[in-house]
Amino acid sequence: MQLRFDPVVASDAALLGKFLSASEWPFHFEHSVDENWVRGRLESGHFFGSDSRSFWIRGDEEAPLGFARVFDLEDLTPLIDLRLATAARGQGVGTLALRGLTTWMFSEYPAAGRLGGYTRHDNLAMRRVFEKCGFAQEAHHRRAWRVAGAAPVDAVGYAILRDEAEAL
Repeated sequence: MQLRFDPVVASDAALLGKFLSASEWPFHFEHSVDENWVRGRLESGHFFGSDSRSFWIRGDEEAPLGFARVFDLEDLTPLIDLRLATAARGQGVGTLALRGLTTWMFSEYPAAGRLGGYTRHDNLAMRRVFEKCGFAQEAHHRRAWRVAGAAPVDAVGYAILRDEAEAL
């Protein structure tokens, strides 16, 4: 499967609201979001601006398979947030998407030497995606991931260095 990464732009607000509210996000703080959540984040520059870029992840169809945001672009370790539509999960899309976004990151930001990401300790699918893409687990933070209406759970951090990504 070939993926393409189309930038999310301000005129995508309705599509972004529809996409993000159509799936459950069981490993994020808010398991479900609505258009008001999206609108607030759009107004704050959460999805794009000088320090972040967001992309639609698309396959052969026009409908997005996923959404990704690369943020903290001015930091030593930019971070990635990857979300797949429920129907796209478990099909290898996450692995292809992370590989593509890693390539994009290092080609567009030549000064960047690292790319990182965090997930909950129990998000075994995302942990496997990180590992398959050459990311190394660098951290295990106990009770550091907030969970709406529940006690915090452990978080794990992964990163890949530029030279490691280029060697793949």
